[in-house]
Amino acid sequence: ARQFQRNDFNRFNLVLAMDHSNLARLEEIAPSNLSPEKLMLFRSFDPENKDGLDVPDPYYGGSKGFEAVYQMVERTCPPLLDYIKYRFLNSQ
Repeated sequence: ARQFQRNDFNRFNLVLAMDHSNLARLEEIAPSNLSPEKLMLFRSFDPENKDGLDVPDPYYGGSKGFEAVYQMVERTCPPLLDYIKYRFLNSQ
């Protein structure tokens, strides 16, 4: 792993933040003309995001914290994959 760099916005089609704190840091280094569809919260694709859009740090929730985050990721990945397919594969 490495720290996200400003030029990474040019390298990647989609950048996902896991919580609002990381999103704010990414927005600080983002180019001013960055499309809002390029930087998003991971859980914005979660069909059950009623409890907010942040993915909590599982280390502070014990074994239940890891299970909760696993469930979030498991249900969020299929809609995220659908979005990626639609957005990036249909536009070619």
